[in-house]
Amino acid sequence: MIEEYSFLLSFILKIIKKLVEYTTLFTFWDGILLTAIIVVIIYLVTQHKKYRVKSATINIPFSLGNITYELTEEDRIVAWKLYIQLKTRKAALIFDEDYDVVADVYDSLYEIFPIARDLLMGLPLDEIQRKPNIADLVLRVQNDGIRPHLTKWQSDFRRWWAKAIEYPGNKDSRPQDIQKNYPKYEELIKELKEMNLELNKYAEKLLFIAQTSAQARRKMKKPIPIQPSGGKERRNNYEE
Repeated sequence: MIEEYSFLLSFILKIIKKLVEYTTLFTFWDGILLTAIIVVIIYLVTQHKKYRVKSATINIPFSLGNITYELTEEDRIVAWKLYIQLKTRKAALIFDEDYDVVADVYDSLYEIFPIARDLLMGLPLDEIQRKPNIADLVLRVQNDGIRPHLTKWQSDFRRWWAKAIEYPGNKDSRPQDIQKNYPKYEELIKELKEMNLELNKYAEKLLFIAQTSAQARRKMKKPIPIQPSGGKERRNNYEE
């Protein structure tokens, strides 16, 4: 990294040389001391550049506005882990009425909450004190984006589903066909698909945060194996 500042060091050394030539009070050892100080300053500047945080504005899904803050390494780690959780679950996939089961999708959504909680609980205290931070983004999406849908639909659907799945007349029916008899099926599915779209946007925001770290580390010649999603993945590659 210091090589990037060689031109600055060379310029300063030329000034020192001129001072030595024209100033009798400026001794050889004064020059050595001043040069050492300059080298230390340059090193500190490069280290600051190496570990500096990057400010970014994140548009929060579910039409929740935006958040601007400085991304730290801890933010990026949490974002990457949460991104993987979302992209390997049905929660962020558009609901397929021919193959998906609403109850399974709700199970997948519910599991996101303890996973996110554990990730946020692992943040160091100095990250928690820094406002805003990754926790503000995650909690906003969960509490103001995902939770309202679950509060509105999950309990009512599950009560109906528990009876419908045990009904003798449905014994030989596919779960995908049984759930279509739910009285508010069309409205539920419409809102569920809208939430799937927002969660997919959320996953991409998390990937953006994680990739910011990858760019910073590439400058340090220490790349990390982060691969952005490309194209449409096969459905059977996802966890249930």
